[in-house]
Amino acid sequence: MKLMSRIAVLMVLIAFIPVNAPARGTNEALSGAGGVPAASGVPAASGLPQRIVQAGPAAFIVQDALYMFPEAAEKVVALSDGNQGNGALVNFIDRDITGKTILPRKANTESIAALRPDTVVLKNFLKKSMGDALEKMGLPVFYVDLESPEAWMTDIERLGALYGNSRRAEEIKSHFQKRLAAVKGALADLTEEDKPRVLFLYWSVRDGVSAVNVPPENWMETRLVQMAGGVPVWTDGPLDKRWTRVNLEQIAAWNPDEIIVAAYHIPTEDALSAIHEDPAWAQIDAVKNGRLRAMPSDFHSWDQPGASWILGLQWLALTWYEERFPNVDMREELVNFYQDFFFQDRSFVEENVLSRLNGLD
Repeated sequence: MKLMSRIAVLMVLIAFIPVNAPARGTNEALSGAGGVPAASGVPAASGLPQRIVQAGPAAFIVQDALYMFPEAAEKVVALSDGNQGNGALVNFIDRDITGKTILPRKANTESIAALRPDTVVLKNFLKKSMGDALEKMGLPVFYVDLESPEAWMTDIERLGALYGNSRRAEEIKSHFQKRLAAVKGALADLTEEDKPRVLFLYWSVRDGVSAVNVPPENWMETRLVQMAGGVPVWTDGPLDKRWTRVNLEQIAAWNPDEIIVAAYHIPTEDALSAIHEDPAWAQIDAVKNGRLRAMPSDFHSWDQPGASWILGLQWLALTWYEERFPNVDMREELVNFYQDFFFQDRSFVEENVLSRLNGLD
């Protein structure tokens, strides 16, 4: 009882209240999203698109998928700002980036149309707010989901059709599937008793007030915990379609074995320091036993559904089951990731990625 009262004083947060956060989809599929829809930007009569514009929020997620294809540098003529504070990957891998238009995340339809695109690529949750108006102007719109491992495989195949490069699409899918299979195989004989009870938290700060938030059950963060052999403790309660704010009393009730923290617009170290400095958190088993960790990040945090979600999966599995991955070195996996998915060599990682890398030490 004494602990609970102290918690209530120290953490004035409302349990299970939806919270504003970086834009993300809700995994609500569009009609025809599994194939190439009519307004997909692949007009059969006029050939493949030559002027692709990526617009809207959640930009880096879409850009990651677009730039896995070598055609992107030539065909993408404008992009939305995808920088979450640690730089935008496209600025380093697109040799022609200085000649391209960088759109605000909430660009209006007129400014997009002025770029004369023959295809506009949007996240599917933007259909009503952006896509419908663009389609009424006669612009082909290509919608992507990219919010789950399965959606990534589907959308990569569809992007292969958009670019006319199905061979590269198969290569990309193979790179993902090889890594997924390695994790799945190593953890195949786990029992439920073997698995740690895990809490994944997004630490947000608004107007100087900190809040802790948990993801929906079908978001990438939850899926990564499950695929990496953890049991998410937060999925039994009521959850919003986006981030849900929780209080420390609820976290104490869950009392997880492991806590993973992500912070998208502040250094994750600041979030960890705030937790360590608060004596109320010290009563949580994960904190007490040294099992509080920051989600690794470079350009973006590895839990988000950009391409680096696959690195996040590998890191989580290695963190919880190191003995099952005796030959896995995450720094080598990082080099392989940029080579396989973005055509970049070791020197690129050394010069542009390692200085941004947090959470592996």
